[in-house]
Order: sequence, then structure tokens, then C-alpha cells
Amino acid sequence: TEVADNIFIRLQTATGIVGWGCSTPDAVTSETKDTVLRSFDVAKRLVVGCDPTRVNLVNFALESELVGNPSLKAGVNMALYDVVGKMAGMPLFRMLGGYREKIETSVTVGLNPTDLMVAKAKQIVNSGFKSIKVKCGINVEQDMQNILAIREAVGSAVKLRLDANEGYSVEDALMFIKTLEEKGADIEILEQPTKASYLYSLKDVTHQCSVPIMADETALTLRDSVKLVKLQIADMINIKLMKIGGITNAIKANALAELAEVPVMVGCMNESIAAMSAGVHFACAFKNVEYADLDSALDFVSDVAKGGARYEDGYVIPSEKPGLGIEVQL
Repeated sequence: TEVADNIFIRLQTATGIVGWGCSTPDAVTSETKDTVLRSFDVAKRLVVGCDPTRVNLVNFALESELVGNPSLKAGVNMALYDVVGKMAGMPLFRMLGGYREKIETSVTVGLNPTDLMVAKAKQIVNSGFKSIKVKCGINVEQDMQNILAIREAVGSAVKLRLDANEGYSVEDALMFIKTLEEKGADIEILEQPTKASYLYSLKDVTHQCSVPIMADETALTLRDSVKLVKLQIADMINIKLMKIGGITNAIKANALAELAEVPVMVGCMNESIAAMSAGVHFACAFKNVEYADLDSALDFVSDVAKGGARYEDGYVIPSEKPGLGIEVQL
């Protein structure tokens, strides 16, 4: 069995309220469990003794004192929001503005031989999901074969999103989408087709492609989001709390995107329901978060956390309990 590193952060207030956070380090943000644990003392020093309702003050202190470490910052930030939600007696998504009570999510089909990918896609649809995200970006011909086989197997009513994880050149990406569209694959979104470091490659694809292009690896930090919007690099942005450093920063990036009329997807890393549910609460709070790819909890055979969010008929629904609504048994 595979293991996903999730580091739980427990904050307790003087009045006994407990807030839970969860950090999910990933190679994408140059983090490991060791880097998170090494930097934890700095975070602890900045948080212990502070007023938990002053989330923005703590966030500023963390951003100022800690270089990098976005997943650690995200874990601390969501724990503070959990405390504040419990103090207010409100679920977090309502406290943040509660635009919607649930959001449709895609579920990912990883790269495998075609028959396995088709079987996984069918299983996802049979579980009630109406949107599938297919991994691609290794070999254009093979990728097309996989996607067309999946489209045939699941029928035309299911949405297909593609995630190339930086795997294509500009030419490959454009040819790939053109061929798929000609063959009736009906692609909803193509995510990060080109290398994150080549901003203008992504812009080239965006401006020539018939399918909306989403930035993921290109949009790591808040500053990246500013650049993406200013330079009109992509049609939409994937915000992950673990990349951007928590809910406070995600709110800023989403506001920026909304002003530029760039819709947002909220995605996840290999996150426990504890971390993923913070993404669900954030996604449901804001109108401009039009897409969700919040499926990591489905991959866990055992998770020390429960609650926070649940799945129903292709939607992910945030808990109505105060704060994040998660319980953790460590």
C-alpha cells in the first residue's frame, strides 16, 4: 500500500477550543515531511500565545518569517480558521460567505494501460460522479487512445478534464486537442499542458486552443497568480491550499482572479479528509470557484480524520458542524 504524508496540527485555546489543521507536503512545492517538521518550531513560536481570531496577523507573521513551507502555513492557517469557526458556532464555508452548499467534483484517472484506465473511469461514473479528470502528458498518441477509449466507455454526459502535468510542447498540446475535438472527445478543460517555467508557452496554447486552459504548476504562489492574471497566461487557475499556503492566501488569489474574470478550480494534493475538507469549505464559500477537483479522500483506505466533508451524487458537501467539522483520532 502507498502512504501519503499528512502532518496534523492541533491548536488549543486558553478556553479549551481545539482547532485541527493538516499539512500535506509535496515535491511540487519542494516540501517533505522532514522539511515541515524542521520548520514547525518557527511556526509554533509565532502561533503560541497569539489571539486565534487574528488569522490575518498570524498569516502575515508566518509569511514574513518562514520562507517557502506553503503546506505548513496552510496547516496552521486552517487550524486557526477551525478555531474561529468553532468560536462563532458556524461551519467555515458559511462564515466565509457561503455562496453554495455543495460543489461538483471530478475524480482522477491515473496513467495506466488503457483497459485499466477505462475500468477506473467506469467505476467512478458508477459511483455517481459526473466529471472525470484524466492524467496525460507522457505520449500524445497513447494519451489520445486512452481518452477516446474513456469517452466511448462513459458516454457523452460525463465531463472530461485532462491534466498533462507539464508534459507537452506547445505544438503537441495544440495538435492533441485539435485531434481529440475532431474525434468528438468533447474536452471540458486542459490543465497545465506545458512546462511551468515557460510562462509564454502556456500563453501560446491558451490563445490558440479551442478548449479552456488551466494553470496548475505555473500557479504556485500568490505572486504567480498575479503574474498569470496580469499577463493573461491561462483561462483559469487551479488553487490548492497546500501550494498557496492556506485559506487566507487562497481568498486573495481568488479575489484577484475574479476581478480579472478568470474562474478558479480548487484542487488537492494527497490530502487526508482533514486537509481536503478545508478546500471544500473554501470552494463552497466563493462564487468564482466554479470547479472542484477534491477527490483525495477517496484514495485513503484508512484516514485518522473523519467528517469535514462528504460525497453525494457527484458533489462534495462541506460539514455543517462549526469550523471544519473534522474529528481526528491520532
